[in-house]
Amino acid sequence: MSAAPNGVAARLVALPGFVTPEWLRENHHLMKADRRRLASALADEYAGWPADGSDEAAFWRAVHEYAGRWSWFLWLFEARILKTFGRAKAAKKQLAPRLLNACWDRALVLRPPAPGETEPHLLEALETLWQAGEHGLVAQAVWVLSCLEEPESRSMVSYWLSEPEIDALVGDAVRRARVAERPDRADLEERLRGETAGSHLEKLVERADAECRTLEKEIAERWAGLRKHVAGSADFNSAADELSYLLFDLDMRADEHDGIAGARDGARARCRHAGLRALLEGAVDAMPETLAEDAPAVRERIGALLEGGVPLGFPDPEWRDCRDRAERVRAALAEPDEYELALRDASRRYAETPNAANRDALQAAAAAERDNPRSTEPAITALDGIAACLAGLAERFGTVAERNAAEIPAPDPLPRDPGRAYAAEIAEARAAVRDAEARIVELERALGEAAGERDALRGERHRLLERIAALEGTDGGPAPDPPPLGSYADLPAWAETHLAGRVALAGRALRSLKGARFDNVALVGEAVALLGTAYWRMKTEGGRELREAFEGALRALRLQETSSGSRDRQAKARDDFTVEWQGRRLTLDRHLKNNAGTRDPRRCLRIYFAWDDAAQRVVIGHLPGHMKTLDT
Repeated sequence: MSAAPNGVAARLVALPGFVTPEWLRENHHLMKADRRRLASALADEYAGWPADGSDEAAFWRAVHEYAGRWSWFLWLFEARILKTFGRAKAAKKQLAPRLLNACWDRALVLRPPAPGETEPHLLEALETLWQAGEHGLVAQAVWVLSCLEEPESRSMVSYWLSEPEIDALVGDAVRRARVAERPDRADLEERLRGETAGSHLEKLVERADAECRTLEKEIAERWAGLRKHVAGSADFNSAADELSYLLFDLDMRADEHDGIAGARDGARARCRHAGLRALLEGAVDAMPETLAEDAPAVRERIGALLEGGVPLGFPDPEWRDCRDRAERVRAALAEPDEYELALRDASRRYAETPNAANRDALQAAAAAERDNPRSTEPAITALDGIAACLAGLAERFGTVAERNAAEIPAPDPLPRDPGRAYAAEIAEARAAVRDAEARIVELERALGEAAGERDALRGERHRLLERIAALEGTDGGPAPDPPPLGSYADLPAWAETHLAGRVALAGRALRSLKGARFDNVALVGEAVALLGTAYWRMKTEGGRELREAFEGALRALRLQETSSGSRDRQAKARDDFTVEWQGRRLTLDRHLKNNAGTRDPRRCLRIYFAWDDAAQRVVIGHLPGHMKTLDT
């Protein structure tokens, strides 16, 4: 992993160990001409890119280096292959399609489909590879889907990280990777904050200006659409669900704009600071021999004012002022003053006409130049003005160094006597280990007692269920699957009839159904039924077998069951994540979701629910679309 330039804190995605330059080469299919076409474009965007792609080893070393330096480089590299060669050809050249196709092909070899059987889903192919012991190939596919594909793909394979073998290979990389709705914009913001000042960063600033204008236009359009939606709604309930989606979309773009604009301003400040340095140091380099002895002091003065900290903002008025002062420094140090100019003019006239008058004029000019030696005082005065301006900018906006210090905590200072301190720490750690081992023994004993009690309670519960089934004339087995759901209006009665005692719809869920726009009503019914059958049994009876049955049913429906948001997010938006149910407040901490890859209410399915442990039932709080504050 490469260090970030300019002392900027590393914000890098950890690459798995198998992602070497050679692995990248093998899993792409780029010929020499392909590499040349890509290198030509990449050299315009990334400083230091190998010249033309003719050196294959250098090309793939660069891909590997930049994939370690910038979080979304590999994602954008794959996208550039698609843009350069077209969809049909790119599928044979990109890493992700080639590796995932290899997984499918290998799974078909290991488990050929029966006659008439459809081709397995990718998740089924990964399961086949896992059962065959090909954990490395599974890990590569999990990493590719988590880091190089769309965000929904990451959720689809996240459960694989619970397998220790997969977690050991890719867990760190997947957890440290960041998912972005628009990786191109996220990459732009990251590089604006971390790229070295120079021509490439100036191009990124221009890109950021254009991106901000685009976002401002998008925000204005969506704001107009939101106002139109509110004005056209008959009441709050009819506007609420769509309004939540519109507000979320608007908020997301506003955050993107603020992030890019802030990073752009910081990048522009670094470029201007570097330009100021070049102007001032160039002036010192051009100083004449008559000022040679003053050069070290002036250079030290320039270094001191520039090392005071790169400001995070450098607006146009201050930039023009500093640039004008730097020009005065250059003029004072490098350009001849009036006495030097007069002496040069007298020398030229005497050389052209060596008479007495011109000779006297030359002698007078030489005396005047000698009596009025060059001074660095005007330059120092201008430098003082630049120093004051930079100090004001640092106080107003802060500095890059301060921002980095805030982002990365400083390491603890070394103790004065490391040997003694470390010995004390080791002794303390050993004592803690002994205490922990004793505690583990105690907890294991308590756990064994609890497990025995749990098994006894489960046995008693099963006996009661069998007794109830006998009294009701049933066999006590799993309840039959409910019939298909016909419409959203039927859902409350349908759930009461077929899932009574296992699934309940809170009042908030009933209200959300009034604005339901998801196209596939039958899938909503299957998802709710799944909560009342396989999920309910998993929660009430427990055991790995029932967990696997639930996960298999999820895969069959192409759904995932995940957390509805982080605890911090739920705490900040408490009212959005809770429902009133039978005098208690329940947190909607789980949800079922599909892999639509969009937040369009017609295609995006979300069912937010809580498990009521006291009543042993699922309480649904919102469906079938997104809630307002979630980022899933």
